[in-house]
Amino acid sequence: MSAAGESAVRLRLIRADDRPATNPENDAFEFGLQDDKGALAPAARLPDGRLFWDFELRVRPAADGSPNFLGAFASGPADDRFVYLSWRSVPRGVWINRLKARLRWIDWRLIRAAQAASKPITADLTGRGPGQSMQPIEWKLD
Repeated sequence: MSAAGESAVRLRLIRADDRPATNPENDAFEFGLQDDKGALAPAARLPDGRLFWDFELRVRPAADGSPNFLGAFASGPADDRFVYLSWRSVPRGVWINRLKARLRWIDWRLIRAAQAASKPITADLTGRGPGQSMQPIEWKLD
């Protein structure tokens, strides 16, 4: 941990497939974990065929003591950070869908356990769609 109380934590997102929730124009699309510049990191595949993204965020205490996540994949205000899985239309260059995975349900206990075990904190976003971002996500150690 740095002098400012900042450390790194590994995360993993999983999804069964790459189908967008909606695609009214039936556009060809690209899909991935969106960074703060709008670039999409492609998925790798688990042995069972599901898609996954392994990435790292920095974390430090916010003013209220809760975890404040930082890094290229952290989006949103400090008190409501999230990461995006995003679908972009290839021909039109616009977002078809973006799925927020809110980080607010990750607490210090889980962060410290992940760091101690050298394991990622994982969430399976299979079946989740846009508009469901306020539904809690089960972040856990595998």
